[in-house]
Amino acid sequence: MPTPDVRTRPAAGRLPGPHGRFAYLGPAGTFTELALRSLPETSGACTTPAATAADALAALRRGAVDAAMLPVHNTVAGVVADTVRAVADSPAVSVLKEVALPVEFALLVRPGTRLARIRTVSGHPHAGAQVRGYLDRCLPDARWVPAPSNAEAARRVRDRKCDAAVAGDFTAARYGLHVLVTGIQDTAGAVTRFLLFARNPGGAGAGPAADRTSLVGRLRTRPEGLGGFMTDLRRHPLLRAVSVQVVSDGRGGSILFADCPGRIGQAAVTQAVDLLRLRVPGLRSLGSYPSAAPIPTRERSTTMHTESTAGTASPAQAGSGDIARLREQIDALDRFLIGTLKERLETSQEIQRIRTRSGGSPVDSGREVSIRGRYADELGEGGAGVAEALLQMCRGRAPR
Repeated sequence: MPTPDVRTRPAAGRLPGPHGRFAYLGPAGTFTELALRSLPETSGACTTPAATAADALAALRRGAVDAAMLPVHNTVAGVVADTVRAVADSPAVSVLKEVALPVEFALLVRPGTRLARIRTVSGHPHAGAQVRGYLDRCLPDARWVPAPSNAEAARRVRDRKCDAAVAGDFTAARYGLHVLVTGIQDTAGAVTRFLLFARNPGGAGAGPAADRTSLVGRLRTRPEGLGGFMTDLRRHPLLRAVSVQVVSDGRGGSILFADCPGRIGQAAVTQAVDLLRLRVPGLRSLGSYPSAAPIPTRERSTTMHTESTAGTASPAQAGSGDIARLREQIDALDRFLIGTLKERLETSQEIQRIRTRSGGSPVDSGREVSIRGRYADELGEGGAGVAEALLQMCRGRAPR
């Protein structure tokens, strides 16, 4: 298996020793396995695939494994609902470590399968969200079949239960499949966060390296009914730097998942947690841990290297030239953004026109909650404000 391009930092809690036992979302060949094997501590350790996030945490709770690695968030598709639901149902677990892994998808088929013959495509729902554009363009008639993991989708293709799977190209050899197309993701540079869970690790969050705190709690209202509630949370001054998202719990309610910058014991974190607990009774901390270091894309790494070795101008000349060049780049980006915003406004108008004609409300509050969450996750502090300004602009342009 290839060595993944990942970066992690030592956790405040202690990882299992050289004879530790680890679970991961399986079967073998998932990005989660890749993230787990990126940890030096897993070299030579016993690793066990689990069919679902709930199964992995169940094994952890009963002591069958010492730690479990699960995906929690993707920069394109958002929070991983299955993981959040499983964590909410596992009160005795905490986060030990975080791994950030770039993800790229390929279309895997049985040898000899042609693109024109594909009728069913399988993969994890998060993978489906990241390749929807490609599937719509190149396989518009193919039926999407969700799977618990991308490796399970590959196994279904091997067993002739599906025609194609969306997975990492490294998964193909394990299941005797052929990589038909690579790089089918709609957005380049996507990164998935994985969290390593343990049974209440002693001392987690106590060390100075811990710089992120995660929390989980339950709400009795469905996500689509939480628009005003979520808006109030995101606008509160004490929560502007906190990422707050909700997913359905599958039982008529919701699960709230929050990431706070900082560690337990710091004043800002204490204030944010206390405020959230007033709004979400029973909110539970998953502990504090080091956040994974940002991972530059290959393109950005190449650009930085080229700039660092080009030219012999004086520092003042180089600085002046760099500023002018970067301002031109900003102007070009602004033109692109303005054009994209105009296109979004036109698309929003058409959606509102269709909803109004059918007797519905022009505004979908559940959809707006999702948009605010996505902007907050992608842009950090201030992201929710950008989303709110955009949504207000679109509402103001609603067709009559």
